[in-house]
Formats: sequence, structure tokens, C-alpha cells
Amino acid sequence: MNTQAKADLEKEFPPHEDFVKYPLYKVVTVFEKPEKTRAAVIELRKHKFPIDDIESYCGKEGEKKFDFDGTRHGVWTKFLRAIQHIGPERTYLERYEKHLHDGDCLIMVTVRNNERKSTAGRILNNHTKERVTYFGLLTADEIK
Repeated sequence: MNTQAKADLEKEFPPHEDFVKYPLYKVVTVFEKPEKTRAAVIELRKHKFPIDDIESYCGKEGEKKFDFDGTRHGVWTKFLRAIQHIGPERTYLERYEKHLHDGDCLIMVTVRNNERKSTAGRILNNHTKERVTYFGLLTADEIK
């Protein structure tokens, strides 16, 4: 993904906060190509997902914002990430970190009910070959 395309995506769909503690009630996936990312977002918007419910983290800049080791956001954040890296979230964190490090984009869509979760999952699956995961309260489920 070229640098300008990544920067444009992050401007259009900025992260909601500087640090993602846990993507609670979000459907998450990764895109390698900007045109696939943009097509997925356009389809999400057509299905009335508010712009504020779509976030993107792209490339090295996204990797910094996500702060996978917690060192940029203080001692409590570092502690939280340490716990996450030994728990079941470890595999997700490692996968997302690798993708961002490689220059890909991670998209997160906030969902408020099962119908929206299914719709977001279907749309994202149509545009990427990567796993699409829903993160709920104490659960992470792959959406096929």
C-alpha cells in the first residue's frame, strides 16, 4: 500500500483514540491493498455504518498509535499490554502488529447488535482474504 493511500485512509477514518486498549464491540480485519480497503468502507457506508464507527490504522504510523507494547502510554498501559501478550489476545496482537509493520491497514468497525455485526462481517469478508474477527465482552469470534 503506498504511503499516500495509507495517509488518506487514516484521515478519512481516523482512530477514535490514541491508544486502543481492547477493540470491544468491534469487527476487525486487515487489508493489504488500498483499493480493497476503500471498497469495503464504501460498502459499509452504503449499509449506513456511521463514519464515526469506522477506524483505520495504517502502516508504521498505525503501529505507533496502536502501541503494541504499551511503552508510549505509561506504566498502566505497559502493564495491560503485558497481560494481553500472555493471554488469548496475544495471537491477535501479534498478527495485527505484523500486518501494520508490513505496511497494511487494519480496519475496525463498531457494531451495536448481532445484525450489524453480521453485516459488517459479511462486507469485510467480501473484500479481504484475511480473518475477520468480532471482539465482544470476554470473547473473540471469527466471522466467516
